[in-house]
Amino acid sequence: MTSHRGHCRCEGVVISVQAEPEVSVYCHCDDCCRSTGAPVIASVGMPREKATWEANKSLDKYVEGTCTRTFCNQCGTPVAQEHESAPELIFFYTAFMDEPDNFPPTYHSFEGQQVDWLKLSDSLERYEKTKFIEVSA
Repeated sequence: MTSHRGHCRCEGVVISVQAEPEVSVYCHCDDCCRSTGAPVIASVGMPREKATWEANKSLDKYVEGTCTRTFCNQCGTPVAQEHESAPELIFFYTAFMDEPDNFPPTYHSFEGQQVDWLKLSDSLERYEKTKFIEVSA
């Protein structure tokens, strides 16, 4: 069985997932960007039932609307997001994962909110919102 691991900077939050990812995505939405301080985020959607928290002593949550974001309250590392539109998945920030090169994004969500100066020239599908609730733009 395939195993993936992720951890925060202080290793107060550690995850292992015994499954392959369901999806890997760039997100340009204002909320994702503000929650990380980055102009775009990359995340990997893993099956919730296959994820095991090996350490979560410093795991904290922030809930806004239909999204719950988790982070380490000791070192500040953004960990994951959970969305009502995809309740069976946990979207771990790709940089939280131990081997981020294993999770190249396969599409863009909230493309209309992309900052003007960021030019990602790829041929990936682009969605005005999210792939889970909208057809390709």
